[in-house]
Amino acid sequence: MPYIVTFTKPLGASGQEQYINDCCIGGDIVLDHLLPSLRATYGDLQSNQEDWGWFAWFARNGIKLAIDVHTHNASLGEFQIHLTSRKHRFLLGSKIQNTPELEELRELVMSSLERWDVTGLEVELVNERYR
Repeated sequence: MPYIVTFTKPLGASGQEQYINDCCIGGDIVLDHLLPSLRATYGDLQSNQEDWGWFAWFARNGIKLAIDVHTHNASLGEFQIHLTSRKHRFLLGSKIQNTPELEELRELVMSSLERWDVTGLEVELVNERYR
């Protein structure tokens, strides 16, 4: 099942015209903090901004993994990260599932955020309909 990670890290993001929506402000800074650890562990990945926030998508052992960063309140530095893993099912498409790869990703993200000195760091296991 997916995880939702919440935390506070005031960032003072500037140049708000570069963001599609308010939920994107500063998410690039959060993702930029995570990217070195992600690339060291997972290699090549895709990351960018969408209208709902920022993302990094990659795979490990045939499992598709996703980190989605959403800004709740840019002025207070309140962020939420969704961690998901999808397992391919023959002829049925992929399905969100809890996998060892997701647990590894959760550990990496939590460790990286703890080193970044964020406050209010919490993680919650949710079901696949969490959105």
